Amino acid sequence: MTEEIGSPHRVHTAQDVVGTLLRGNWAIFAHEWADPDGIDPEHWRDVVEAAAEAAGVDVEFVIIPRRSLTVVFNRAAPPTFAQVRASIEVIERARGTG
Repeated sequence: MTEEIGSPHRVHTAQDVVGTLLRGNWAIFAHEWADPDGIDPEHWRDVVEAAAEAAGVDVEFVIIPRRSLTVVFNRAAPPTFAQVRASIEVIERARGTG
C-alpha cells in the first residue's frame, strides 16, 4: 500500500465498499452523509457488514465520534494508523471546501 492518499471519492453501494476492501483499501463513512431515508451510520455499517459477509470478507469498523466518521477495513489487509489519519485529513479538507 502506498503512503500517499488520493482524493476521496464516493462509492454508491455496499458491493462497491466491499470491492474497495478487497483491493486492500479502506472506506470511511462521514456521518453527515446520512439522509432521512435511513442511511445513517448504524444502517450503513449493517448493510456493509452483510455485503462483506456474503463476499467472505472479514471487516472491522472503527467509529471516530469526535470526527463524525466510521472507518471500515478488511482485517486481512488493515491500513496503518498513518494511512487512516491521512485519509481523515483529506476528508476534513474536503469538508472545508464544500
